[in-house]
Amino acid sequence: MPTPKENRKKVDEADKESFPASDPPAWTSGAASPEADARRAEKAAEKAGKEREAEEEAVDETLDESFPASDPPSWTGTHAGDGHDSAKKKK
Repeated sequence: MPTPKENRKKVDEADKESFPASDPPAWTSGAASPEADARRAEKAAEKAGKEREAEEEAVDETLDESFPASDPPSWTGTHAGDGHDSAKKKK
């Protein structure tokens, strides 16, 4: 059987866990109906979906424009060390 001290400890612990005993009601915009909440949630989801789609399109466009990621060097017909030394040409 629990001692009075153990019982008091359990009561104190339960008291701490239940504080505050009554939370204040959440703030609402005045349209606190399930239907209004559902409409707001649908609008928010639709807006988020459009924003996500626009971001994905921007990324896709950037990827398309940057393909291939590394363009081959253009052909010039010369390369380093091909004798473009102006001192040699004067001889």
